[in-house]
Amino acid sequence: MSDAEHVWPFDESEFTEIKPGFRRRVYTGDDMMLTFWRIEEGRGPTPYDNHPDNEQWGIVLKGKLDFRIGSDERKVLGPGDVYWAPKGHDHGDSLFIGDPEHGETWILDIFTPPREEYRNG
Repeated sequence: MSDAEHVWPFDESEFTEIKPGFRRRVYTGDDMMLTFWRIEEGRGPTPYDNHPDNEQWGIVLKGKLDFRIGSDERKVLGPGDVYWAPKGHDHGDSLFIGDPEHGETWILDIFTPPREEYRNG
């Protein structure tokens, strides 16, 4: 395996729009998956759901995430804030507040094991 297969430079064209206002880039290893989200200001709410087979960690990189995790209480997270949803733990109902520079919320989600439905982008 070459070094080129272990490094992915940032490339705007590599993001896939999966629905209006939601773009992602997926990186998959053997046991872990990174999903880099770029979500337009004002999008949401997303479903309130859980992943019975996947643990999920996330960090807000830009903008803000207004969501619920494990209860009816809403949380607002900003850049540098981290969340964790264990397997089967309800989370979501997310609203996205874009940063002034890009008008987007940037989030990096980490899944283990990788989510099969995300493998192709």
